Amino acid sequence: MILLTEAARIMELRGSSRWDREQARRFQARRLSLLVRHAWENVPYYREQFEAHGLRPESVRGLADLGRLPAAERTDMQQQPVARLVARGYDAARLRCWRTSGSSGQPFTIRRTPLEDRLLQWLRIRQLRRLGMRWTDVRTYSALGEEPARRSFMPFLRRAPVNILAPAREILDRLAEVRPDVLALYAGTLAWISGAAEPRDRERIRPRLIVPVAEALTPLMRRRIEEAFAAPVYDFYAAHEFNLIASECGKTGLLHLEETGVLVEVLKDGRPCAEGEAGEVHGTALHSFAMPFLRYRLGDIAVRGPDPCPCGAPCATLARVEGRSAERFLLASGKTLHPFALVAPVTREAEWVRQYQVVQEALDHVRVLVVAAPDSPPGRERLEELGRRLEAIAGVRVTLELTERIPRSPAGKYQPYYSKLRSER
Repeated sequence: MILLTEAARIMELRGSSRWDREQARRFQARRLSLLVRHAWENVPYYREQFEAHGLRPESVRGLADLGRLPAAERTDMQQQPVARLVARGYDAARLRCWRTSGSSGQPFTIRRTPLEDRLLQWLRIRQLRRLGMRWTDVRTYSALGEEPARRSFMPFLRRAPVNILAPAREILDRLAEVRPDVLALYAGTLAWISGAAEPRDRERIRPRLIVPVAEALTPLMRRRIEEAFAAPVYDFYAAHEFNLIASECGKTGLLHLEETGVLVEVLKDGRPCAEGEAGEVHGTALHSFAMPFLRYRLGDIAVRGPDPCPCGAPCATLARVEGRSAERFLLASGKTLHPFALVAPVTREAEWVRQYQVVQEALDHVRVLVVAAPDSPPGRERLEELGRRLEAIAGVRVTLELTERIPRSPAGKYQPYYSKLRSER
């Protein structure tokens, strides 16, 4: 186990905002060396991966050797028992769990120590502070239903949950109630409610800055959000595995990589992308020792930006993230359904789920395909109960089907949720 106290880790990072490019790279190299040796000695999954590629810890002496490590695949890690992913010396039952909603269609549980979790949240808050967030600000976050409010590791920070599965009018009324200074919600939700905002909403909802998260932010979505709430929009790129990955530069519009938290690669056919070239995002979590992520393939597509940013900040950049965004389903009643409303019960209450796909077949019919874990398939009663719950949530007919494989699009891409009808957005 890595025996670094909370104070030591935070002290190591406190001055990182003043590091030059070389200092940041040296920090990443030290972290990478620690992680590789730690994974070799304590994590069975990585030990076997390294041995299969003829690697030992001394094979990775610096960042130039990163490409020698095998990429970690979510689909592969998802199939592993917890004991093969959590490092020796850590009690998996006492770790904090983050179960992804599975924007790739494959839910996955990430485990961290409270210290690791606090460090990653601190890095996110530090970036929000750079963009203008004050300690006294009210900040919203996306809630999938009426879930209990999440506790912040900084109790004095004021955060307000907003149920993004509610109708647009209810979301706008909730925002008028909490009057957020920092409006942070899913990008698709912000764009959707922007189209429904009325003059009275613009008077009551006056954020100082807006942070769309979780979904790809298109230029059209950004323009709609800015016009609706008359506040600057700063794009954040994040994932449960790493928390903050990159955040928008206020001067150039590029995305600054959070290089003290995650080592990011953009790869095409296994090689690093050049500036302006698109590729798959891989990340190495620099503070995750309980459950390491080394060269973990996120499944997102991003375009590499200049290194360093022309604004003068000593960090590499992404030009943009061409990731995924969930689309709402327009129903026969005229109401809309966010696919996450069906994803939430599938991923949270059905641990046997290995992959899923939500497809709107008609205005009154949604089909949910589910791949079950081979060692824990659900019984008929359990499956029927889940189907009834999904149908009650959707308000339309829901067909729940077990399948051995989720089909891909003709272009070879996997779509976790989509409508066969014309998209509302």
